[in-house]
Amino acid sequence: MNRERFTTELETLLEVSPGELREEDQIRSLEHWDSLTLLGLLALADAQFNIQLNPDRLAGCVTIGDILNLLEESSSLKGAQQ
Repeated sequence: MNRERFTTELETLLEVSPGELREEDQIRSLEHWDSLTLLGLLALADAQFNIQLNPDRLAGCVTIGDILNLLEESSSLKGAQQ
């Protein structure tokens, strides 16, 4: 999973300018973060990166970095299961 590529996709989903998101950003403070964005993020991870995220774990993320770490962890677990 490429962190930079996913961040770019996330910026599009959140309707923010390219390069605006930082790993330390608190996701709940982002203007366009809501339950629909959470669903969009689940779909994005699955469609673009073939990663199925646990919705409860995603909902527990606090920062952009937490989301990226969860994606990497989920990607690694998937690879280990194959």
